[in-house]
This record gives sequence, structure tokens and C-alpha cells, in this order.
Amino acid sequence: MWKKSGKRSGKSVKVGALFIALSMALTACGGGNGGVQDSNNASPATEPASKTSVKVVLNWFAKTEHGGFYAAKEDGIYDDKNLDVTIEPGGPQVSSIQIVASGKAEFGVAHADQILLARKEGIPIVALATTFQISPQALMYHEGSGISDFGDLNGRTVFIQQGQPYWEYIKHKYKLDTVKEVAYTGQHGNFIEDTQSASQSFVNGEPFVVEKQGIKVDTKLIADSGYRPYAAVIYTTEKYLKENPEAVKAFIGGTVEGWNDYKENYEKINKKINEVNTNLAEDEIAFGEEAQREYVYGYDAEEHGVGYMTEERWLELMNQLMEIGLLDQEIDVKTVFTTDYLPEH
Repeated sequence: MWKKSGKRSGKSVKVGALFIALSMALTACGGGNGGVQDSNNASPATEPASKTSVKVVLNWFAKTEHGGFYAAKEDGIYDDKNLDVTIEPGGPQVSSIQIVASGKAEFGVAHADQILLARKEGIPIVALATTFQISPQALMYHEGSGISDFGDLNGRTVFIQQGQPYWEYIKHKYKLDTVKEVAYTGQHGNFIEDTQSASQSFVNGEPFVVEKQGIKVDTKLIADSGYRPYAAVIYTTEKYLKENPEAVKAFIGGTVEGWNDYKENYEKINKKINEVNTNLAEDEIAFGEEAQREYVYGYDAEEHGVGYMTEERWLELMNQLMEIGLLDQEIDVKTVFTTDYLPEH
């Protein structure tokens, strides 16, 4: 089986979307005495308030990293909070930030560095909760290839999606000036053939797929480089947050409850994820759920609850992006994220 090297410590959201307002209609029940209400047999009836419709755009096709959303929808948690939630899967050609910024969705999922870079471009989005306390993003390499740290990548081929901030950080910090970068396509054939290469991955995904093909691999968490952005962060626009605080509170609260529900009912929700994304095998989904638990429920979430974020971590990330030139000036991170809409833990 694959194994992950590196230290793992278990302790330790330009335009707002339309909000469908809640309405309440009170209708008196007529009695049997010429329209006079019988106080003993009838009482005013309240029609259910119309649900608030919101859409969340995921950062990728449906996977276990979205389990909390699907649990909240499947198990009626969003319904209980008077929400009609549409979950829209993402993909390689889908930018949740563009969709949310244009007002075509109320919420989106993106990594923390993407949110900071969007703020740099004048897109006023605000992070509300994080899925992963530590990103399960990693570099995957062949067992016995001689790679033990990031500096060992020099002179090797790395299959990597271009423009990833974490890769720019690693190249800068470890002076990777002789590495050969090849575009990552999601297919692993070239990586498998080149036993001296490395590839981007998530520890709750790609290593399992490759090992099913008989290839033994190790992984090195990106976080082990010191680059630790929150991952799969839920966000909205400043405008939507200002105009619809109750809807935001209900959605974030429902999603956090969904994650806690997924922890106990993952087998049921995994079946739903498999219905939405039929490209995933059942055993791959099961593996992904188990492998990601520590990153969702551990670290700061163990004490403060799922979704928790700190100013310290956002500042650290901002400074790292400035260090590698992706940010040219400081951003007040207090305007970038808030934990005010997380439920009490």
C-alpha cells in the first residue's frame, strides 16, 4: 500500500446574486358558525415559508471532499434550514470564482490562495469556512526513486498543472531550476512509465488509483514545504453576505452539520457521490473518505469544529504569495475571511 512521508500533526467566499426573500402568509381557518371561528376546534394556520434557493459551485467533479454538501442535501439538513440548495459540480474548465462573481451562483468552493489572488484582481469574495484544515494535496512519486524531499525533484520530470501557486512556492524555496515540467492531464500513464518522475496528486485520490495498477508510490504533502493554504474553502461575495446574512448563516451551518453527518453516514452519502460522478469506483470513493478524515476533522477543527480558520494562517499565506511575487501588496486578511457564520462548537 501507498504511504505518505512527512510529518502529520493531528493537534493542532463583482456582483451579488439575487436573494429570494422569505415570505410568510397567515390564513385563518374558518369555523362552522357562519364564518365565526370556533376557538376550541380551529386555530390560525401558517403556510410554510418559501425556501431560499441558493447554488454552490464545487471546485471539481463530485468527490469525497464534497461529502458534507451532499450529506446536508440528502439527509434534509438544508431543508430543515429552509434552503433549496443546488450543488453544481466543477471541472477543469469551470471557474467557480467567475460564476459566483457574475452572480450566477451564491456560493463557491476554491482554495485559499485562489481567493487571495481573486481579491488582488478586485473580485470581492469572502471566505466563510474551510473544508480541509491542511490540504491533502501532495506530490506523488515512485517508491524507491530516491525522492525524499522537494529538492530531490531537480533534474526530474514533474507532471503538474501550470500556474499553481503551491508549485511556484516550492520551485522558489527549493531552487528547482532544472526540473522538467509537463502538463498534468489527470491521466497517469506517462508517470507510471517514468519511474524517476513525480506527479501532482491528492493523498485521498491518485495514489490509490495508481496502486490499483500495481505501482507502488510514496507521497509528500505540499504542506510539508511550509505552504499551508486552507483547501476547498467555501466563499460568497461581499454583496451577498451583506444583503443576505441569514441565508449565509443557514448555508454554512447546514454544510458544517452535513460534514458531521457525513462522518457517521459516509457509506450512504458515498453512494450518492457515485451516482453524481460515475467515473469514480466505489472502492476509490471509500478510500478517499477514509484518507481525508484527519484533514477535515483534525488539527484546529478537532477543538473548534469543522470549517474553522485563523487570521494567522491567512497572514502566513498572504506573505508567502508576496514572497514569490504573486501578490504585489499586502491585503487586509480580515476583509478576506470571517468565521462569524460558523455554528458554535
